Amino acid sequence: MRPLPYIDIHTHSTRYEQETVTVQNIFPGDGFAPFSGRNFYSVGLHPWHITSEQENNEALRLVEEALEFDHVIFVGEAGLDKAIEKDFAEQQRVFKAQAFMAEEYQYPLLIHCVKAYNEVFELRKKMQPSMPWIFHGYTGGLQLTEQFLPHGFMFSFGHLLFNDKAKVIETFKELPLEKIFFETDEMEEDVSVIYRQAAKIKGITEDELKVAVWKNFNRVERTLIDRV
Repeated sequence: MRPLPYIDIHTHSTRYEQETVTVQNIFPGDGFAPFSGRNFYSVGLHPWHITSEQENNEALRLVEEALEFDHVIFVGEAGLDKAIEKDFAEQQRVFKAQAFMAEEYQYPLLIHCVKAYNEVFELRKKMQPSMPWIFHGYTGGLQLTEQFLPHGFMFSFGHLLFNDKAKVIETFKELPLEKIFFETDEMEEDVSVIYRQAAKIKGITEDELKVAVWKNFNRVERTLIDRV
C-alpha cells in the first residue's frame, strides 16, 4: 500500500512534489495545466482585486467558467477584508456571489478574511449552505473559533504555526482533527514542514495528521479519491 500524500490546500506555487496533492490558487481567466493526478486548483475573485462592478461581474463569469473543469475543485480564495481600501459593500456582493456559486457547484469555499469574521459568520447562518467554508491562513482565537465549529466551518493553517506568540497556536491545539487543513500559501517550503510542526504542537505523529487531513479532503471533495 502506497503512503498517503501530503495535502496542500492552498498554494500560489506552480511546483509539484511527488508526495503532495496541491490545490493551486488561480485568478479568474488564468490558464492552468492539464490534470496530472495531483494538481488541483481553486479559482476566485480575491477582495484585493475587486474593481468596478462591471469588471467584477466579468471576473465572476470567468470564475464560473473555470468551475466546469474537473480539476478545479474549490471556489476561492474569496472573502472580505476590512484592512484594504476597497468598497466593502462591493466586497460583500462579490463574496456572496461566489458563496452561491460554491453551493450551486457543490464545491468548498476557500475564504480570505481580515477583520470581517462576523460578516462571514452571519452570511453562512443566513445561507445555510451544505458545503464547508474553509478559512485559509486562519488567525482566530479559541473563543471565536468555538462559535464557528457548529456551523460548517473548517480551518487551514500555515506559517503562523511557527510563531510561538500567535494566539492561533492555542486554537490549533484544541481544534478536532476533522476540522483542519494545511497550506503553504506563498511559502517556498513544501507543506511537509507544516505537517511536522503541526504534529509537534498536537503531540501526535505526522502519519496520524496525514490520515486525518486525507479523510477531511475526501469528505469535502468527494470525487478526489477516484482521481489521485
